[in-house]
Amino acid sequence: MKNNIESLINAGKLEDAKFLLAEFSGMGGMDWEIYSMNGVIAILENRLEEAETVLLEGIELYSHCFDLLYNLGYTYQVGNKTDLAISYYGRALEVAVDPEIKDQIRKSIQQLVENHAESKPLVSIVLLAYNHLDYTKLAVESIYKYTSHINFELITVNNGSSDGTREYFDSLPNKKKIHLDENVGPVNGFNIGMKAAEGKYTAAVCNDFIFTTRWLDNLLICIESDEKIGFVSPGSSNISNHQMIQGNYSNLEEMQRFAEQYNQSDASKWEERVRLLPCVLMVRTDLLKEIGYFDPEFYFGEFADDDISFRIRRAGYKLIFARDTFTYHFGSITTGVDQKENSSLEVSRKIFMEKHGIDSWNDANFDLNLVSSLDVTSNQESVSILGINSRCGGTPLQLKNKLNEHGLHNVSIDNFTEDRKYLIDLKTVSERSACGNVVDIKHLFADRKYDYIIFGEGIERCNSIEQTVADLVTLMKNDGQLVFKIRNGSNYIRVANLILGNVLSNENEPQVTYLNKEKFLSILIKHGLVIKSVIAVTQEVPSGDKEIIKYLAGVSTNQKEATESMLSTLDYIITATLS
Repeated sequence: MKNNIESLINAGKLEDAKFLLAEFSGMGGMDWEIYSMNGVIAILENRLEEAETVLLEGIELYSHCFDLLYNLGYTYQVGNKTDLAISYYGRALEVAVDPEIKDQIRKSIQQLVENHAESKPLVSIVLLAYNHLDYTKLAVESIYKYTSHINFELITVNNGSSDGTREYFDSLPNKKKIHLDENVGPVNGFNIGMKAAEGKYTAAVCNDFIFTTRWLDNLLICIESDEKIGFVSPGSSNISNHQMIQGNYSNLEEMQRFAEQYNQSDASKWEERVRLLPCVLMVRTDLLKEIGYFDPEFYFGEFADDDISFRIRRAGYKLIFARDTFTYHFGSITTGVDQKENSSLEVSRKIFMEKHGIDSWNDANFDLNLVSSLDVTSNQESVSILGINSRCGGTPLQLKNKLNEHGLHNVSIDNFTEDRKYLIDLKTVSERSACGNVVDIKHLFADRKYDYIIFGEGIERCNSIEQTVADLVTLMKNDGQLVFKIRNGSNYIRVANLILGNVLSNENEPQVTYLNKEKFLSILIKHGLVIKSVIAVTQEVPSGDKEIIKYLAGVSTNQKEATESMLSTLDYIITATLS
């Protein structure tokens, strides 16, 4: 009977087809084919609202049915509902099997996008691929599926691949296809693609990512919320720089369901950062032109993202980690070979240090232990932070992010450093910044009282620790909090280095004076501070070093367990408040 109904529809005998459909449905035969044929008849009779209703009912029962998804996409196309047409064509593309049909759908989507677009695209998505065609296909299909309702152009860059990437890119409906005869490295490959961008924004992506529901919607909401935001990146799996988002899934289908629930635009999860890793390098295109794209000196790709982060921030723009948005990253597909064969991480790190005079890994990071030790509950309308020796200012900035997440948005940051090389970056994340000796802090910031004072490092170097603590107390609000990080001089590596004449060289730290924790606590109490918490920051001890700890513990005391814990402690985080 189904074959008869289909033949009648193809012959244009719609009344006869409807009669048989009604008879078949009365026999309890409603399945996806019946929903689809009812929808097609409604479309042919220009009853588009009815077609939409019938097809949506079918999709509710058969969510992965190609015919239903494709016919609904066509319904919306005929009805000039372009965004919805692109969306359902995208879903049909995901479940399509026949390569020719998939190519046809891609071309339909691209044509709809081009017809719907204004004079220029809103976003230029630059996709770079060097081999790994299976990953590239996943990336491209996820872009078309979850981004097709946005006015974008896809710029594909084939970085000298030899695995069929050229042929695959040529089969896609996008207009801008760049084929390089040889691998010129990720930095140069991206630069070539980004220079072809015409969108207001450029989103540079690697082929080892899979994109998700509302990934680009959320990034656009973020970057368009403030003209001073220059660079936005989402979170991902398998990523560092505190940008990893973990989800409960075991395959890609479950991952997409997780992303559907997770990717809800939420400004309280936007974190301003000193540097960003570009899960997506979402940047204002004019800004890219202004700063000169990636620096080709970072040929292998590593630290090119740190470098462009620094240049964007120093140009007066904010970097935002969009923690409300999850994308999936397979991890090191693009750069893993260079890391093994060319020591690219070490080489690129040295290039960055020579260019900027600082070490991005250590200096642009933030100390999560310091931030976590502070209480962020406050009823005040405005909050002030003073950072001391926080290098490029990442730790005070992360405290501000934490306060924002808790609904405290009027937050100001002042920063002080003893090392002038950090001043250029502190100015980009501070209301006020200064460089000098610690004894100058009281006078430099005497006109303000602070809710939070973060002494990141170096309290041990002060000529008079008591006087420094007394000065800081004068800068605190009555309910203010003060946090220090002090190095543990009893850490086993530091002790062993002294005993063995620096045999354990992996510490590689300058000679410093260590504070006795108990003595330092007594100084804080003496100056009217109440100790809120003392946190021991421990380290993972290599198996080969455990015998050293046992030996040192046995030499020093009978209280072996307590001593072993002390020997494996790197630093103490001490938080105090005014009584």
